[in-house]
Amino acid sequence: MNGLDLPEPHQGGPLFTITTEPRLFSPLDERERRLLAGALTYQALVHPGVDVRVTITRANGSTPPSLTDQATQRVEWPDHRQVVGTLGVLSTGQDTPPTGTKDVVVDLGGPVEQLSGLVRLPGRLNAVRNAVRARVPVAFDALRQRQTDRFENRRLSRPLPRIGAFERPEHTAGSAQPPAVLFGMHWLELGGAERWAAETVRMARDAGLQPIVVTDRDSAHPDVVRDVFDGALVIPLTHPMTSDDESTFLRALFDRYDIRGVHVHHCTWLYQRLPWIRAQFPGTRLVDSLHVLEWRTGGFVDIALRLSNVIDEHHVISPQLRDYLVDRQGLSRSKVTLATLADLTVTAVDQPHDAIGDDGPADRPLTVAFVGRFTQQKRPYLFLRLAQTLHRQLGDRVRFVMHGDGELGDEVRRDHARRGLQSVVEMRTPSTPVSTTLEEADLLVICSDNEGVTLTSFEADAHGVLVISSDVGSQASVVVEDLLVPRHPGPLLAQTTDLVVDLARDPDRLAALRAAQHDKVAAFAALPRARDWTRDLYERWNS
Repeated sequence: MNGLDLPEPHQGGPLFTITTEPRLFSPLDERERRLLAGALTYQALVHPGVDVRVTITRANGSTPPSLTDQATQRVEWPDHRQVVGTLGVLSTGQDTPPTGTKDVVVDLGGPVEQLSGLVRLPGRLNAVRNAVRARVPVAFDALRQRQTDRFENRRLSRPLPRIGAFERPEHTAGSAQPPAVLFGMHWLELGGAERWAAETVRMARDAGLQPIVVTDRDSAHPDVVRDVFDGALVIPLTHPMTSDDESTFLRALFDRYDIRGVHVHHCTWLYQRLPWIRAQFPGTRLVDSLHVLEWRTGGFVDIALRLSNVIDEHHVISPQLRDYLVDRQGLSRSKVTLATLADLTVTAVDQPHDAIGDDGPADRPLTVAFVGRFTQQKRPYLFLRLAQTLHRQLGDRVRFVMHGDGELGDEVRRDHARRGLQSVVEMRTPSTPVSTTLEEADLLVICSDNEGVTLTSFEADAHGVLVISSDVGSQASVVVEDLLVPRHPGPLLAQTTDLVVDLARDPDRLAALRAAQHDKVAAFAALPRARDWTRDLYERWNS
């Protein structure tokens, strides 16, 4: 497209044309080009028949993109932004000359590396809360877990309200427009739910459907450059948008494509618009994929339950979620489909790899690993305290690898240095493949305060790595009972320490537990698989 090399949908062609030759004062990288293409698509669709004059800016610092929100309507910007180009666009399919002009300012945000820090909510109370959490994370976490216990008990004892139901006619005969699936995602970043969502985008394309992807959370969207999104129409939404623009945008998508179904993956904005979609486009099938119960906030499970009367089918990845929806919340079992992600990151679970060190020197150190995002949910600070305690007890008989990054990254690195663990805990960023760490590990410790079923549990088993996990979500489905530890931080640290010490001294027990774990993972993997369910779903939608 006029030297910009902007991506296009693989069906139906672009939804906008460039009317004014682009002027670029600074080159765009591939991530920025894809974000810009999404922004131009949105702006053209919500201003049909209008020549939209776009000023493109870039932020210097930790500012997320501004692509579709009301700030794009203002022709001014803060000092920390620089102009990188200008162009004009017009929505395609216009039979008459433009009826007017509209100026918008699209900001591509700051660099990826500056947008992974902890989001600080404004206000003195939040500032004090963050300071306390950073200073005494274990004590803060202990209080947090007690509060979670209260929320959990309350949610288990109360049914959730539902919106009213109305007719769901079968999908009508296909239109002349390209068949499509509308996906709702959280953001385009690394994560288990995001990895599955991206896989479904690929599957829709393979099934002959045009993927349309919207996201609703602020992010640099580093994964937008992945080949899985080649040919997809990707539109990262930034908020707040006006109500008129939201409905115009959605209606334009349904006008341009024969949207056979909507598949929601942890996207609040799209969830909340499902009743309107059901009313306006009643033949469109509506499904979602659910991963984890959020006891503190209710999370996406609560949203899905509230909207269940307009959703055709709920896909869940664990028995725990199925039982909660059916047994606790009274959904029909026929409406809830259990289909696991056991094979999402591993090709097979029939035979695990040989455990690292099986044929190595008997006196080599036991390697204990943490693999995951540095977030409050994953609690990386607990792993650092575990490593410190075990090093005092076992010395050089044990080594530690901490693999990940995320919003708590700076705090974790400061804690790592403050505790003098530079020579004890090796820190690895996501630039190192997870497989490299698991090939070296004997034990994987999962410290999370909540999960569905972790993909790293399957990856660890495939590498012959024994998993010790907090007893959260449906981890009991894949982790040996003896290696499940309490969620609360004090008991978790104490019991995990005892387990690692025992396993370091008893390699025969480690080998026996590894065999038991593999049998458990293989049994879980024998359950219906999400890939099969999704493939059948999309084939029906495109029939």
